[in-house]
Amino acid sequence: MPRRASIVIPAYNEETRIRGLLETLSDPSISGAYDVYVVCNGCTDATRQVAEQYAGVVVVEIAKGGKYLALNEGDRLAGDVFPRLYCDADIRLSPASVTALVDALTTDDVMVAAPEVHYAIEESKWMVKMFMRGAGNPVIARWNSGLMAGRGLYGASRAARRRFELFPALYADDLYFDAQFGPTEKIVLPNVIVAAWVPASLRQLIKGEVRVAEGNRQYRVAEHVEGGTTDHATVHRDRFERSVRDRVMPLWSGRRELHGRDVVPLLFYFGIRTATKMILIVKRLQGREIHWR
Repeated sequence: MPRRASIVIPAYNEETRIRGLLETLSDPSISGAYDVYVVCNGCTDATRQVAEQYAGVVVVEIAKGGKYLALNEGDRLAGDVFPRLYCDADIRLSPASVTALVDALTTDDVMVAAPEVHYAIEESKWMVKMFMRGAGNPVIARWNSGLMAGRGLYGASRAARRRFELFPALYADDLYFDAQFGPTEKIVLPNVIVAAWVPASLRQLIKGEVRVAEGNRQYRVAEHVEGGTTDHATVHRDRFERSVRDRVMPLWSGRRELHGRDVVPLLFYFGIRTATKMILIVKRLQGREIHWR
């Protein structure tokens, strides 16, 4: 029976979090409908052994760490089975959400899709909760609306995936992916929700945000320097800049929706984002490499 889609899951040391996603993909309502590939890259824990417990999941291991390497290996394994979903190993979603994403991408047109995201902050410290509430504020959410980046999952139709050859050696694979497509080629499905893992402590949050800042920096360098990416990949600056302009006015008008209760979360959000950029600058001045771990 032909598969409806292929699903690529890059994984680095995710033994404690990957079960939720694989349990969804093994649900009887969708089990067998998709080719699922877990690509362990440089793991030092039992991620591979955990993933191999799920029937129908192809698990491979590559020696070198690097999410972009895992994505490219997943593409190679998935071959010509489309649509294709790319999932972070630590997300959770329902079988119905998987089906809805695949349905939206089952088209001959160039189309990419992503879900809405819910931050699972229940076990996080108070300061982390404030930051994530700031990130989820309607004004900030409006700025990010339409972006494929930062959602833990994005997917492409067959025609869309032909837009580029390989994922380049950039940390921000989702930002790179987003930049390949114009606003009319993207859709965020409002009734499809993923629960994204959130760090428990402020220290973990800052470490993660420093890595995000480094990924964004790498992308900006590649965006403005011809040949700044590798493996024949191209950053389409015009698409990214046009989408930014399209979001500026809604962001400005959304300021009227702010309330007093938004002040503290937004202060935490902007404060931590600023602090992480400063930390990144210091690390770079010291010559310290930022690893995507």
